[in-house]
Amino acid sequence: MDRTSRIVLASGVWLLASCSPPREVTPALTPENAQALLNANERAITWIQYVKKQDYSCEWHVELPDQSAHPREIDVDHIVLCRITKNPRELDASVQFVFDKDQKRWLISVFRS
Repeated sequence: MDRTSRIVLASGVWLLASCSPPREVTPALTPENAQALLNANERAITWIQYVKKQDYSCEWHVELPDQSAHPREIDVDHIVLCRITKNPRELDASVQFVFDKDQKRWLISVFRS
C-alpha cells in the first residue's frame, strides 16, 4: 500500500468516526426528581407513612452523589432524616435509581427499608 492509499484510508476512517452519532449522555438525576420518584413509589410511600407514625419529624432527605461521569445507576443510603428519634437508623431506608434509556427517564429499581 503506497503513501497516498494510506492517507486516503486514514481519512476515510477519521470521517466515519467523526460522522457517527455521539454517545448518549445520561442526564443528571435532580433532587426534585428523586423526591418525586420516592413520593410516587408504593413501597416508599408505605415506609414513610410508617416512619411518620413513629416520629412525625422524619422526612425524605436524598443527598445525590456527583454525577459528572453520567452514571446510569445511583445508590443512595440513609434517605430518611429524623430530628427527634434517638436512633434514626431504625427508621432509615435506601434506594437505587436507574436511568431507563428506552423511556429516557429515571426510575426506582430498588427501595430498601
